[in-house]
Amino acid sequence: MTRHPHTGPERPTSDALGSEPDTPPRALSAGSHREARTDGGAASTVRVGTYNVRYAGIDEGQFAWEQRRDAVVTAIRRTDADVMALQEVWLEQLPDLRDRLNYEWIAHPDASGPHTPLAYEPTRFTVVDEGTFGLAPGGERGVVAWDAHFQRLVTHATLRDRQTDRTFTVFSVHFDHEGTTARRESARLLTDRLPGGPCVVAGDYNCESGSEPYRRLAEPLIDTAQRAADRQGPRSTYVGFGRSDEDAAAANRDDPDGRGGADQDDVGPSSPMDRRRLDHVFARGFDVRRHRVCVPDGLASDHRPVVTDLVME
Repeated sequence: MTRHPHTGPERPTSDALGSEPDTPPRALSAGSHREARTDGGAASTVRVGTYNVRYAGIDEGQFAWEQRRDAVVTAIRRTDADVMALQEVWLEQLPDLRDRLNYEWIAHPDASGPHTPLAYEPTRFTVVDEGTFGLAPGGERGVVAWDAHFQRLVTHATLRDRQTDRTFTVFSVHFDHEGTTARRESARLLTDRLPGGPCVVAGDYNCESGSEPYRRLAEPLIDTAQRAADRQGPRSTYVGFGRSDEDAAAANRDDPDGRGGADQDDVGPSSPMDRRRLDHVFARGFDVRRHRVCVPDGLASDHRPVVTDLVME
């Protein structure tokens, strides 16, 4: 396991989470999500995000990574997340993100296939423990398991909050997009490996609420989108390339529950994925204050960033 220190610019002191289509961006100063503790001590709110940035090397033209890279970086900056779980990151993409963002990174350079790195704010957290395991029997890495199309890797880290001296574990997860059995068994494997203490499990699950993998995860954990008192942004987290935000917003209005009339666990090419909430942040041991699906500017990725504000119970 390798930690990659940032070499990029400092995080901005003022930025935006992103905006709804046809709505001007709402300014959010860096750190404004952090609430002062009643005892006058340091802030205790932690903002955790997830973002599938889409692989490099599979798209051309305006969708190529070189054309999207800066928009992805801007989208991540605007979340002002303390911890970010990323998916669909090849190792060659990692320097582009590391050098432009003021995070330290946890990735595994000797693992093959797509990565699920974790980025964290080094002035806020120290790493107590870290590791990876595969979404395969026994957690074996480098294996295409069950009916999956790709091998899948989970990155996890236990972080100590310098402000509160408390620890929690965060996971970056990416379930397979084709294998129904793989998603179901991945959820089983993941829940079996959850720690007993506070944890956040964030990622692209390629399944909607109501599906069997979702229900399995929602038993020991809470879906922060469902629990948050303040929910902002559109429902769908997957919009796909080639659709405008206006079209996606119209789809959300026409189908506010994101069901799309398709089977809950069917995310095949014929299903209305752009109406789906496929990216989830689950948690345990936290009070959920806010959940937001962000709308980046331009063609950043085929997914939207998702952030949630948490206070440890």
